[in-house]
Amino acid sequence: AQGSGETATDWSTPSCTQPAACAGTAMPLGINLFGSANTEEAQKQNAREMLREWQSKIKSEVRQMERNLRKLEQEEEKIKRDIKKMAKEGGDPKNIQILAKTVVRSGKAKTRLYTARATLQATASELSNTAATMRLADAMKNSSEVMAQMNDLVKVPEIHEAMETLGKEMMKSGLIDEMIEEGLEDIDGPELEDEAEQEVDKVLDDLAIDAQLRLAITRPQAAASAASAQAKAKAAPAAAAPVAVGAADGSA
Repeated sequence: AQGSGETATDWSTPSCTQPAACAGTAMPLGINLFGSANTEEAQKQNAREMLREWQSKIKSEVRQMERNLRKLEQEEEKIKRDIKKMAKEGGDPKNIQILAKTVVRSGKAKTRLYTARATLQATASELSNTAATMRLADAMKNSSEVMAQMNDLVKVPEIHEAMETLGKEMMKSGLIDEMIEEGLEDIDGPELEDEAEQEVDKVLDDLAIDAQLRLAITRPQAAASAASAQAKAKAAPAAAAPVAVGAADGSA
C-alpha cells in the first residue's frame, strides 16, 4: 500500500533477486518446492501411467503369443501330414521318429503358451483393477498376486526376456517385492522319447500300418533284434542240412 510505505512482493515477476532481501519471505500457498511432479495428484497420475504402460506391454505380448500359437498349429499339421506320407511310403524309421519328436515338442510349446497367455491376461486385468481403484493419496501398492504371476511368466522360455525386463520395472516401482531366479521350464522333458513313440503310434493307427514296419518305426532296437533272430532262424536249417546227409552216409 502506498500510504504505509511497504511494497508487496510481486510473485509474477522475478523481482526478488537478492537472497538477503528475500530472506523471511513466505512461500505462497500452492507452490511445491520439488516441482509439480511431486504433488500427490501427480504421483498418483504417474503411477497410473506406469500401470497402463505395463498393461499395454502385456496385451502386446498376448497378441504376439496368439500369432505364435497359430503358426505352431499350422506347422504341426504339416508335420503330421509328412509323417503319414513317409509311413505310408515306407520311409526311413529314424526320420519318422525325428518328425514325431517335433510334433511332441510343438504340443508342449502350445500347452506352455496357452497357460502363459491366461496368466498374462490375468495380470493385465489385475493391473487395470489396481489403476482403477487407486485413490488420491495412494502410492504404488505391493501386489502379491502380480508378483506370483510374474514369477510364473519369467520361467516361460518364449517370453523370459520380456517378462524379466517388465518384472524389474515393477520391482523398482514397488508393485512387486522380488523376482525369483529359477531355471527356465524344460522344453523337452524326460518323457520326450515315450511321448514321441505314442505320437507315432497314433499316426500308424490311423494308417493301419503293417506291424513289422510299425515296430521298425517305434522301436528300432527291438525291430533289429527281431530281424537278427529271424535271420539266424532261417540260417539254422541250412547249416544243419549237410550234417544230416553226412550222418546218413555214415550209417550206410
